[in-house]
Amino acid sequence: MSEVNKDNKDYEFIKEQVMPKKLKKFRRWFVPFLTTAAMAVVFGIVAAFTFCIAEPGIHKLLFKNEPNPFNITPSNKDETDEDEEPSDENPNDSDDDTDEKNGNDSDNQNPVNKPVPTVVPGDDNNGGQTNEPAVPVVVQPKEADIEDFISIYEDIKLLTKEIQKSILTVSGIVVSKDWFGNPIERNIYTSGIILEKNDTNILLLVSYDRVKDASGIKVELSDLTSVDAVIHDYESELNLAIISAKISNLPKRIVDNLEAARLGESYSIAVGNPVIAMGCPNGYPGSMDMGIVTSKGVMVSITDYELELFNTNMIFNKDSDGVLLNFKGEIIGLITRTINKDSSKELSTAIGISKIKSYIDNMLIQKPRIYTGIIAENMPQSALEGQTGPRGIYVYEVKKDSPAFNAGIMSGDIILYVNDRMISSMSNYYSAISSFEPGTEVVYKIRRTSGTTDKEMELKVVLEAKK
Repeated sequence: MSEVNKDNKDYEFIKEQVMPKKLKKFRRWFVPFLTTAAMAVVFGIVAAFTFCIAEPGIHKLLFKNEPNPFNITPSNKDETDEDEEPSDENPNDSDDDTDEKNGNDSDNQNPVNKPVPTVVPGDDNNGGQTNEPAVPVVVQPKEADIEDFISIYEDIKLLTKEIQKSILTVSGIVVSKDWFGNPIERNIYTSGIILEKNDTNILLLVSYDRVKDASGIKVELSDLTSVDAVIHDYESELNLAIISAKISNLPKRIVDNLEAARLGESYSIAVGNPVIAMGCPNGYPGSMDMGIVTSKGVMVSITDYELELFNTNMIFNKDSDGVLLNFKGEIIGLITRTINKDSSKELSTAIGISKIKSYIDNMLIQKPRIYTGIIAENMPQSALEGQTGPRGIYVYEVKKDSPAFNAGIMSGDIILYVNDRMISSMSNYYSAISSFEPGTEVVYKIRRTSGTTDKEMELKVVLEAKK
């Protein structure tokens, strides 16, 4: 390497590094900050100005009837200015003169002698404004006394007085013989519930066993007025009948005092609900009783249908009949002596009105009830676990010579379908067969268990009218 090159290695060009000016860096963040601050100040001024102009109008629009809470209450003119110099006159003389002029008004201005009245917020007299703090009003509970107890029973008496316009005494005349063989007549009394009233007739619901063997039926409209009645329709299994009595020739004042009863519903009955029993709850016409529901939800199967029963703490006997009402005056149950479960034979039992409304409606218009002759019950929940498809109803009895018996339905069968309608409960089954006319042939799809095997089969059933 030459000497010249060696010497060049000892020298380097000057290395320069461009550094940003500090002033430019400061401007880069200071100018946006200053702009933002200026805009915030301008926005605040504009917002404050807009609020001052718009607030009175908005308050007047939204709070038309309410006073402005920001109004300053003017000071009392009678109060003495603290800055006012005292008078040269004798202060004692001034006080005496003031007392003579104002009389007793000085006592009213003395806060020690007169308590400050409590002002409730929102009071119309002062617009809900006061210099004193608002004190909440506490209403002390009032203990009930014997007068309150009597008042409650007076209200119940007024309610039952209105209901009595819908309940009449019915007597069935039964001819029998005495010990010596001589014919005698005796009356069997029951209560009749007015279901319908028109210009010529009234229709009443009665216990069937009270009138089925009677040679004559009379309805007592008053102490001196009674009319003859005949059986309009009946359901022997429910022990219910509807009788008809002519009222076209009766005085108008008597007819106008009669009213049709109101049928309520029994699905919403709860244990502990108060109820009123009227009719013949203790066996005497015109009697009444009060109690509570002690149990409910007892299902009883009858031919082609099921009923719901509930029990009360009232005492019924073999001569009891009538209705149970809620405190709205609506019928929610019918006292029964013939239908009960084995476990409730000693209890006072009533049939829930909701399940038998359809029977009552059909009896009123004398519509034939469809009859197949099976007694069944809903499938238990344990038998439905893991099951897909129709639930069905379990047949545990078939009436002899009934349409179901003649079609080959047997005890132990499970009814799945009636024609194309899936069967899931007894109510659903009754609704399905009631949609047909007597004489209609329908197809029952059933499941039958034989040994360890199940098989499904179809049977044809010719429906009949219930006799």
